[in-house]
Amino acid sequence: MHYIFYFIVLLIGTGIFILMIDVKTFKKIQMKKEKMFALFLGWTNILAGVFLYLGYWVYQNWFW
Repeated sequence: MHYIFYFIVLLIGTGIFILMIDVKTFKKIQMKKEKMFALFLGWTNILAGVFLYLGYWVYQNWFW
């Protein structure tokens, strides 16, 4: 079950990478739809990682 931390780090890391690299690139070359989708995808990855971590923490502390 400890492999879930690799997945959490991967989700948050890719979310930050998308927000730092892709959004900046799409903004520079004025691709508005792609920039909005990259923003959505980056924040979705970060939030999925955070909620997965919080869910795992709740499971470990209260239900296990």
